[in-house]
Amino acid sequence: MLKKILSQRTEQPFFWITIGLLVVVYIYSWVVALLALIVSIGAYLLMRKSSNERNLEMRQLLNSISQSVDQASTYAVQNLPMGIAIIDMQTNVCWSNSVFRDWLGDACEETELSQLMPHLDMDKCWGKVGYFFEQIGARYYRVVYKYLQTEDDIDDNYLILYFEDISETEIQKKHCLETIPVFCDIEIDNMEEVGKGLSPVQQATLWTNVNNCLIDELTNLGGFVRAYGNAKYFACMSYKALSYLQEDNFSFFEKIRSIHTVNRIPVTISMGIAAATEDMVIQGKANFNELAEKTQAGLDLALGRGGDQAVVYEADGTPHFYGGKTKSVEKNTRVRARVVAQAIRELVDTSERILIMGHEREDYDSIGAAVGVAHMAYVANKPVHIVVSKQTDAIQRLKVQISEQSEYKDLFISAEMAEEICDGGTLLFIVDTHRPYMTVAPRLIERTEKRVVIDHHRRSSDFIQKPLLTYLEPSSSSTCELVTELLQYYQEDMELDKLEATALYAGIIVDTKNFAVQTGVRTFDAAAYLRRSGADPEIVRELFSSDFETLKNRAKILSEAHISGGIAFAVCPKGVKNATILAAQSADTLINIDHVQASFTFYELPDDNIGVSARSKGEINVQLVMEALGGGGHRTVAGVQLKGQTIQSAQQAVRDVIQKLLINDIEKENE
Repeated sequence: MLKKILSQRTEQPFFWITIGLLVVVYIYSWVVALLALIVSIGAYLLMRKSSNERNLEMRQLLNSISQSVDQASTYAVQNLPMGIAIIDMQTNVCWSNSVFRDWLGDACEETELSQLMPHLDMDKCWGKVGYFFEQIGARYYRVVYKYLQTEDDIDDNYLILYFEDISETEIQKKHCLETIPVFCDIEIDNMEEVGKGLSPVQQATLWTNVNNCLIDELTNLGGFVRAYGNAKYFACMSYKALSYLQEDNFSFFEKIRSIHTVNRIPVTISMGIAAATEDMVIQGKANFNELAEKTQAGLDLALGRGGDQAVVYEADGTPHFYGGKTKSVEKNTRVRARVVAQAIRELVDTSERILIMGHEREDYDSIGAAVGVAHMAYVANKPVHIVVSKQTDAIQRLKVQISEQSEYKDLFISAEMAEEICDGGTLLFIVDTHRPYMTVAPRLIERTEKRVVIDHHRRSSDFIQKPLLTYLEPSSSSTCELVTELLQYYQEDMELDKLEATALYAGIIVDTKNFAVQTGVRTFDAAAYLRRSGADPEIVRELFSSDFETLKNRAKILSEAHISGGIAFAVCPKGVKNATILAAQSADTLINIDHVQASFTFYELPDDNIGVSARSKGEINVQLVMEALGGGGHRTVAGVQLKGQTIQSAQQAVRDVIQKLLINDIEKENE
């Protein structure tokens, strides 16, 4: 239209000039003017015809060029090195180019693309622009999505997906990540105990067999292993090899345990493993010094949990545990107890005040160990207090008897009072736990830098940070046993008060179930020392006696217990007094039933928490079950406190963990 208007504007001057000339000619001769008019009209018509023919040829040429460009554009869109698909709100493929169809083949004929792309969230993508990564079959894609609005009605709009094939890059990336270096610190954690009573030839043969088994397993995975020190190794392997070991659940631990020994004590190893993260490798910030420190921390954690396991630090920075299914071997030597006792004495002598606390809702092992440590402070003439929680029903009888003694009148204090008197010269003992959140006063830990941890539970990842001294023996029956040994080496001619010896003795009785579980030679040695010091079994029996109401509640719990597949579940009535004690006693009773391999008793706690007391005959490791839920303990005795759950949800959580562990064991046996 614009060209037509311009053309008309260009012709108008010539038209008016011609009219003017004709008028001039007409003045002089109308005949000549008429002839000129006829000639002008004829010339105009000839020129018009010629112009129309040229315009027609031009339009045909332009149409031909336009058609070729359209064909080229269509071909380019259909054969771009990029898959394109247009989908509707229901992820139905409305249109796709040939590249998309070639890549996905028959898969692109699916009525809904979401069946092939689990990461396709239409609620997130609809009306927006962005991208995500997707794996379809063996290929990897970077998918850019753009919203296409065609109508006011949202149902008539579409989403365009652009698929970029990045398979080659991802495969190369995967290969690079598989070669990430992984450092390992390895230690045979019970070679001294296994070698007891063996001849030099037998010891050499045993070490050779263990050494060959360990080195063969790791070198077959392309790893580098070197021995150093006494039964210690350092190894480096690829992340691919680590992934294989994790999938295999470090089954070569079982091969090492199966090595024949004359005294029939299985050899076990512990491993601390640290792998560089993907971000470290991509950014070029892999710090080998940090990895080496993590491997040592992992090995310490594995040994602190009883050994026979691997602790792996990966990208998330939290330790993952593998193995740890064998019972901790009791160490016959007391060298460490003597060294620790002397170190504690030096710390006590150089401190102005001693504070002792155990876990919240104290039991006899916790309070008995605290009383034993308090005696160390009394011997050194240091002010000492035991910090107790508000829930002391379980140990109320012992607490009352101790408080009635004049010298112990101010021994027990609250957490608030302890925080007020705590200063830089205070030495804090944490007994029967090593988890900050389980202590009576977690804030007290932050108020002093001088901390000593004495515990017999398997070490967990959330250990109290930077203690001056740690005495953790998972093979020990109780913390009271450990404290009793320390007392024997703390000072010559150590004399315990009758009530102090009884408190320690009660703690051992509770945790060993009257010397029935987790009991070794050193346990009886400690009990014998306490009896010689005046521990009174009559007082212990009185402490553990139950009233008639408690007996009826326990009978009700047992009568309503449910046993299925060798697992017993019981529930304490709501609002029952001393629920923690009742649950433990009920779990102990249930485990003595024939064909019951594990028992779990559930009880309600304040603040919508659920407590679980777990017992086992040994075939099922209840420590692993409770640890998976955030708790801990030993192979046969463990517990956990679940926050924000009901009895039903807690039972289901325990069932799920047991089922998972049993499935893993079955799969391992079938391999």
